[in-house]
Amino acid sequence: MASLLKSVGNWIRGKRDEAAQKLKDPILDGKFAIEDTEKQIAQFTQRIASLVAQNKRSERQAKEAEEEVAKWQTIAQKAIESGDEADARAALEKKMPAAQRLNTLKSELERNGALIKTLRAQLDNARAKVAKAKSDHTRLAARMEGAKIRQDLAKASNLFGSGDSPLSQLDDLARAVEEKETEAEAIEELAGAEDSTTKDLETKYGDGGNADIEAELQQLMSQTKKA
Repeated sequence: MASLLKSVGNWIRGKRDEAAQKLKDPILDGKFAIEDTEKQIAQFTQRIASLVAQNKRSERQAKEAEEEVAKWQTIAQKAIESGDEADARAALEKKMPAAQRLNTLKSELERNGALIKTLRAQLDNARAKVAKAKSDHTRLAARMEGAKIRQDLAKASNLFGSGDSPLSQLDDLARAVEEKETEAEAIEELAGAEDSTTKDLETKYGDGGNADIEAELQQLMSQTKKA
């Protein structure tokens, strides 16, 4: 029983795979694959754009932090020149968090810059692959259509030469015409034979309308002798 169920299951699976294979359309599948890839590229482009925007904000923050560091450095320098050590120390204390923030931002900018560069290269590579895929898809779709036309034409050519072809009706017409022509020739021959027989009999036994002419001729000849 288990073996039977397995056999039935395999048969159903085979039929399902066979149906799926018949429904498969490589050209349409390729078109959908390209469209799906383009959607993914669009999503990645948006994410990379967000990362670039974030990096630009970090650049502005770094510039602000750099200006803050320079400001407190200048104040500390002026306080030292004025002999006010306390003010100089306070200015340096203000400078320290700005310097730390600047170092952190610089680190992030360097790391993000390298990441963005890599992502852009990968994105450009993906776009180039999609462009090539589109070109290949168009070319291969044209070749596929050409192959289908050749295949269909070959099948049609075989059909044209078979007895099932619509053109075979012309052969039937030709045979019918030949039969009618042959019958007509036979009838003509029979009619011609009958006419020939009739003429032969008339020639042999009939006067052919010459009796009156002979009588008139004899009369003229007699009149001429008398004169």
